Amino acid sequence: MRTRESARGFTLIELMVVVIAVGIMAGFALDRLLPLVGRAQRVAFLQVEGQLKSALLLEAADRITHGESSTLPQLTSVNPMSLLLDPPSNYIGALAWPDPDKIPGHTWYYDEHGKCLVYRVGKFTRFKALKGPDNRIEFRVDFAYRDRNGDGKFEAGRDEFDGLRLVPLYAFDWPD
Repeated sequence: MRTRESARGFTLIELMVVVIAVGIMAGFALDRLLPLVGRAQRVAFLQVEGQLKSALLLEAADRITHGESSTLPQLTSVNPMSLLLDPPSNYIGALAWPDPDKIPGHTWYYDEHGKCLVYRVGKFTRFKALKGPDNRIEFRVDFAYRDRNGDGKFEAGRDEFDGLRLVPLYAFDWPD
């Protein structure tokens, strides 16, 4: 036969102490994990940015080798994501009139109206906009060449192609 003392459970005070202790440990865990989420987002962003830069230069090289150098300036109006064989899984496509506040964080899209590629920064990052919008990075493709004859426009065979650059429209700081 069991006595009342041997069948006793937790008291309300003991239960409260356990709940508080678990809450404190969860707080410490979140404090350690959330910065890692932000760092992972930054690394993923930098990886896609590098792939886009490479894709632009490969497209330019392809056009040059096929004798289509005169079409190089047209690459400034191309959606850079269309040059990737496999766009990243967080690319939601080309949008005609996007509302940036309704786009989820950690997402890429192409703004067809503004003719720019946009990355919507996710939460838990140390991203800081120095100018421009505080929650996204906007890019344009910049065509660089040396105007040898000084006429202000690119002429294949005369002017020297220096490359294509993926240039942010506004300054930002995103430390590690």
